[in-house]
Amino acid sequence: MSARVAGVVLAAGGSRRLGQPKQLVRDAHGETMVGRTVRLLREAECGPIVVVTGAARDAVADALGAYADVQLVHNAQWESGMASSIAAGIAWLAADAQPAEAAIVMACDMPSVTTDHLRALRAPWESTGRCVASRYDEVLGIPALFPQADWTILMALSGDRGARQYLNSAQVLSVSLRNGHFDLDTPSDLERWRAHHPLPPSSMSAIAAQALADLDHEIANTRRMLALVPADHLDFTPHPKSWPLQKLANHLTDFGTWGEITLTTDELDFAAPMPPQPPAPTTAEGFLAQFDERIARFKSELAEATDVQMMGMWTMRSGDHVIMSLPRVAVLRSSIISHMIHHRAQLTMYYRLLDIPVPGLYGPSADEKQ
Repeated sequence: MSARVAGVVLAAGGSRRLGQPKQLVRDAHGETMVGRTVRLLREAECGPIVVVTGAARDAVADALGAYADVQLVHNAQWESGMASSIAAGIAWLAADAQPAEAAIVMACDMPSVTTDHLRALRAPWESTGRCVASRYDEVLGIPALFPQADWTILMALSGDRGARQYLNSAQVLSVSLRNGHFDLDTPSDLERWRAHHPLPPSSMSAIAAQALADLDHEIANTRRMLALVPADHLDFTPHPKSWPLQKLANHLTDFGTWGEITLTTDELDFAAPMPPQPPAPTTAEGFLAQFDERIARFKSELAEATDVQMMGMWTMRSGDHVIMSLPRVAVLRSSIISHMIHHRAQLTMYYRLLDIPVPGLYGPSADEKQ
């Protein structure tokens, strides 16, 4: 491919309906959606790649740490709508000393987009020089490839509809994108996506797959709770014997680490010196990032586990006192998953007492029925 095509990733939104930054949602392999989007553009030989940040600026930057060649552009006006983010990304490309001949603009919440689809957008443009959009639900939308001649139109956009009006004009060509209408806008979207994208059965121990069939569902439910942590009530405790809310939420982020330890060691001795722990997060965003990172490491180890390993004995002790000794699969089921559910239920009570609407975890909650 001789023509130089840049990439613009829209990663600025506040994800209010989802309740967590969709840019940082991870798939079954631990890859964030924003990281996946950058990877797809690179595989489609796009460059330079600009990621437009907004609400989760620092967290998105951290998630893209492995991509040193990505240019981060912060859109201070991200709340005004998608158009300002498109304009910010395109403006950076236009100011380049050697600007690309075209740019693919895409969001990071569209799981149906593939490298092949991004490559398919190039062919019509290379033969006609015209804008090429993705077609789904009888409309044209992003990902879309905009020739440099169209960039002035993009930099003049305003509002929350992005480039939709221009893309649905007569001069724009299109390439069909199957399931392109599906994006991760709401918790139900996320649950539906995770239900169809579990850990690959062929790479996981059959014993683990059977025992932990609800793993992704419970992880998603815990994320929904962590997304609501109130920064102004971290010290709240419902009883003198109860943990402060911050400590409880921080403990909920520990279970990925405990899962990883269970899979990579034979025992845990609380009498032995423990490694220093990072300070507890102070925002919902921070709790989610810490939870996602630890769960990703756990699931990476789980994907490589064998049946023999899962049935091997694992021991928790404090010096000579053995607290428990069980097959790893039993430890994961009880001390990791069920234990996480137990503390998550405690957090629902904290939220209820603070008058924070509680999300439905196994069906609509009383707050959602109102």
